[in-house]
Amino acid sequence: MSAIVGPSLTAGRSSLRNPLRLLVSAEPWLALIFALLSFVLGVLWFTVLVTLLSAGIGMAITLVGLPLLAGTMLLWTSGARLERARVRALLGVKIENPYRPLPAGSIWPRLKVRLADPHTWLDLLYLFLLFPIGIAEFVIAVVMVSVVAAAVTMPAYYRAAPIEIFNGQPVDTLPKALATALLGLSFLVALPYVLVGLGRGHAWLAGALLGVNREAELNARVGQLSESRSRAMDAAVVELQRIERDLHDGAQQRLVKLGMDLGMAREKLKTDPAAAEALIAEAHDETKRVMAEIRDLARGILPAVLTDRGLDAAISALAGRSTVPVSVDVLLPERLRTPVETTAYFVVAEALTNVARHSQATEAQVIVRRDGDRLEIDVVDDGAGGADPGMGSGLAGLQDRLAALDGTLTVVSPVGGPTRVHAEIPCG
Repeated sequence: MSAIVGPSLTAGRSSLRNPLRLLVSAEPWLALIFALLSFVLGVLWFTVLVTLLSAGIGMAITLVGLPLLAGTMLLWTSGARLERARVRALLGVKIENPYRPLPAGSIWPRLKVRLADPHTWLDLLYLFLLFPIGIAEFVIAVVMVSVVAAAVTMPAYYRAAPIEIFNGQPVDTLPKALATALLGLSFLVALPYVLVGLGRGHAWLAGALLGVNREAELNARVGQLSESRSRAMDAAVVELQRIERDLHDGAQQRLVKLGMDLGMAREKLKTDPAAAEALIAEAHDETKRVMAEIRDLARGILPAVLTDRGLDAAISALAGRSTVPVSVDVLLPERLRTPVETTAYFVVAEALTNVARHSQATEAQVIVRRDGDRLEIDVVDDGAGGADPGMGSGLAGLQDRLAALDGTLTVVSPVGGPTRVHAEIPCG
């Protein structure tokens, strides 16, 4: 399978079958403008980037160098965006934004994501390559246009400014000028093909470096989904084993004891009513304990309030049971798909569980909003901070659950707090 890259046509390209029609179409002349601009921009970006990177690297050990390098990165990614716009406007090719989505929060997590994104460095490579490629395109385009223009108009000025061609022979007679003009017309037929070739070749290169490699993206996505599915299946097996173990060792044993107590009370009901009453009272207390244990056992299973009344009511119920005061702000215009609601519920449930157990917080807040085709969830607390999904907490399991829906989880938890858990789930 060949690589499929991100560019797509925004307008129909000119047909290459008819050279005269191609000559009067817009595509070759827009490609000529593009080539001239590529030379200017190539020189500009090469000069600016070499200067800034050299200064930033040279001063990296000081407090000035690192901010300068970060600013340079933002500059070249902005330059790449301008190049995508230029390719679309002049060459009619749309290049999709290839960057990974940035997490919410402070600038440092966003900067780390941008630095780890390979497309950031492909942008830099493209802008450096624009310098030699721009020179080559400029030379080819200018030489071709100049030669064609000079040859076709030769009969008009051959006496005033004769040119030496044909192995050094001057074009100083009308027959030679007409022959040169005919040769120029043949070059004129080839000119739009050269210009269109330059433009389309540059569009392909821009798409390969500035766009999305669909095949690589799909392969990486398949690998991520396979890994997250494997972890989700392992987690499901562990959860089923927990339920089976708790049922067998806990609730089932209590129910057996409850049955025995009721049987004994039935036998003593006629001969020893007082003992029977005591056994019934004990059975009643045992029933309460069984119900409490079953409720604990059902923790993590989809609650009825979520199915019946939706995400807002289910999150409010979670907040009401929390040992830490929780304010809830849920604004959803309509019910979401069941997988989205279920995943959102467990994100909030796990986050609030961590707040109660580990954060030492005095208050927390849950905010749920729908932004277009994405559901955004924020759980913020004023605790001690230091939460890390990589340390084997329940947050790691949430990442797998979210990955199954192509969602993301971001945890910003500096030591000393506050902690913010931000989740995004596609819900279109």
